[in-house]
Amino acid sequence: MEDTLLVHFFVTCYMKHYFKIFLFILTLSNIYAQESQNTLAVLDFEGRGINALEAATLTDRFTSEIGKTERMILVDRSMVEEILNEQGFQQSGCTTDECAVEVGALLGVQFMISGSIGKLGETFTIDAKMTSVETGASVETRNVTYIGKVDGLVTEVELLAWDILNLEAPQALREKKRLGQQAFLEASAAQKTRMGSLMRSTFIPGMGQFYSGRKLMGYVFLGTELAAGALAYMSFSQYQTAQDDYVKYQTQYVAATDPDQIAELKGLAQKALDDESAANDQITLMLYAVGAIHITNMVHAFIRGPKVNTASKRSGMNLVYNHALQQPQLRFSIALD
Repeated sequence: MEDTLLVHFFVTCYMKHYFKIFLFILTLSNIYAQESQNTLAVLDFEGRGINALEAATLTDRFTSEIGKTERMILVDRSMVEEILNEQGFQQSGCTTDECAVEVGALLGVQFMISGSIGKLGETFTIDAKMTSVETGASVETRNVTYIGKVDGLVTEVELLAWDILNLEAPQALREKKRLGQQAFLEASAAQKTRMGSLMRSTFIPGMGQFYSGRKLMGYVFLGTELAAGALAYMSFSQYQTAQDDYVKYQTQYVAATDPDQIAELKGLAQKALDDESAANDQITLMLYAVGAIHITNMVHAFIRGPKVNTASKRSGMNLVYNHALQQPQLRFSIALD
């Protein structure tokens, strides 16, 4: 019994000391990790063609995403604003590399990020630069071009935060951009309709297929209908020639008096009449073929025409996570159109 208590006493003491040593090592590792990380501050991006509020909002999202990378120790924006106010200018006024280096030195950081967001028509450009405070040189520069609404810039600046630190953006963020682009393409495709495809193929064979992006079938229908039409025209020419020959031989037959010549002209007139009948049958067949091809072309254009994605219009219930409330919610949606 005493031996058991003695062993328990030594084990308890060892575990207490071991736990203290573990905490000490963990603290040292955290301190070392923080000291090994570089420090960084972000200046407000300069707005060129967008208002100051939009530029500040985009800068906030960029700064927030920089913090998520956990690659840099980020200086709080309030400290940056305090230094800038002491120097007598606003964040939007600190746009040069010299200013960024000066502010960075006062903040005691190693790197500063500054940039601008410009707009020309529907095109946005984002220029970002990371400057070394020690050397004053640009260590990283990034340029992004984006076409679309200003709301889409949020995803672009979030991706830029990872890119300028030479890090791969999270899958969720890359998926966010992909779905945004896909939604844009679907919205563009939704402007095309099956009826639009049908109307085009009604007037010109294959045009509905070209409209729907089915170029191969467009060429097939256009080519076959043109070929059938060409054969119908050739048959019509043969019909006219045979008809003219029949009239000619029939006239000569009536006027002829020589029995041999009468028999010959009768045979030639009969042959011309047979050729005329055969050409007429060929014309009828080709016209039926043209009609069948054209109707098939119209049906194909309608059935295989652009399809509007109706998934978002369906009623349904979905279980979603509300990040603001930090709890799951049941969402019910009803299509009104």
